[in-house]
Amino acid sequence: MAKRLFQVLDEMNLDDDKNGTRLVSLSNSLISIDKVKAGTKVAMGADDQVLTELANNECIALLVIVNREEYFKRIKV
Repeated sequence: MAKRLFQVLDEMNLDDDKNGTRLVSLSNSLISIDKVKAGTKVAMGADDQVLTELANNECIALLVIVNREEYFKRIKV
């Protein structure tokens, strides 16, 4: 049975904590959102290391949109 996306991300994140690696990184720095012909364009900020990692095909970017109120309600538990 295939693993679910967030199961894989959680495992990678736990490995980061254990091994001091950077398999998963997070940026919540929203730069802009724009309506475009194809839908919506979202621009996010990240640290400089991401530029090299993406350019060298070492990483992929995944955009996750979550409900703000629900996220903060659940994270406080």
